Amino acid sequence: MTSRDVDQKEHMTDTLSNIAFDDLVEDDRKGPYVEQITADLAGRLAGPIGQPHDVALAPPAVFPVIFLKALRASMGGIPAGSVLAKQELRFGEPVPVGESVRTTTWIGEKYVRRERPYVVIRFDVRRADGALAVSGSKTIMWPTGPGDQA
Repeated sequence: MTSRDVDQKEHMTDTLSNIAFDDLVEDDRKGPYVEQITADLAGRLAGPIGQPHDVALAPPAVFPVIFLKALRASMGGIPAGSVLAKQELRFGEPVPVGESVRTTTWIGEKYVRRERPYVVIRFDVRRADGALAVSGSKTIMWPTGPGDQA
């Protein structure tokens, strides 16, 4: 294992959450978390991934990255052992590259289906002028259920 592999593994472990299902509170809004849409991020996610492009507006692929950064700030990251079951994105106003956006996250719903716990995390991303850029939800099969500890 190289030092880069060790660095990447250490970085991953501090982006995993250990929040138990029972500790999640519906409608408890977190944020807003401010993130700048950099030319580097937008350019790497426009067109074929890894082939940077010059773009004036944030491409759609930027917003899942922005959401994950807000999730890390609000909950410590993605729960270890979770599975993304569904996601929905609704696009509003475009965001110019270089502009900062504000992301708010909250638990929209918690439920158990077929003995599996699910959490719906809702979010909105607003431009600097307050206009809605993106809203959506991610439904995650949670690694712990009611009564379980993380």
